[in-house]
Amino acid sequence: MALILRWALAAVFFAAALPKIYSPHDFAVAVFRYQMLPYALVNAVALFLPWLELLCAIALVAAPRWREAALTMILGLLIVFTAAIAINLYRGIDTACGCFTVKPGARHMGWWNLGRNALLILAGLGAWPHRRGEVNGRP
Repeated sequence: MALILRWALAAVFFAAALPKIYSPHDFAVAVFRYQMLPYALVNAVALFLPWLELLCAIALVAAPRWREAALTMILGLLIVFTAAIAINLYRGIDTACGCFTVKPGARHMGWWNLGRNALLILAGLGAWPHRRGEVNGRP
């Protein structure tokens, strides 16, 4: 089961990273619309974050030595993303999520985004190596 969950998480983060990498300007606009970062950091985050997502996705399935680190990073990112969405929903900021598309007319974030992220966090926890003696996803 952990293998299936790792592949699913990798697919999600791979799919989320690609549109952001192809359209960094549009992703920077999406990051800006969250109104959570100082303006000076928006472009740096918009350039760095998708590559981190892509690297973690690849490491999760293709680099056994880095699997645990990638999973830790993915869980951390999901917690931060979930908090950002929750804060903006609370503040009433109505903007597109920027999660899987950077198109300005994309579906705006809602409570379902929090539910999706909660399921992804649970998948990440389920993908964690639990067997006694298992290190980096290997027995």
